[in-house]
Amino acid sequence: MACVHFIGGEKGGVGKSMTARVLAQYYIDHDRAFIGFDGDASHKTFSRFYADYASPVRR
Repeated sequence: MACVHFIGGEKGGVGKSMTARVLAQYYIDHDRAFIGFDGDASHKTFSRFYADYASPVRR
């Protein structure tokens, strides 16, 4: 079964990037296929650490 996880919000410093990275690392460690969409154009934290799994969001 496919799942979609959204990690977002407007407030900074609440752990959105860390949560996305932990979830991505879980999938990598358990050999599960996934694609992460990095919607933060200013920091691109997810894309920086998981470039092989990240897809940009175009606006």
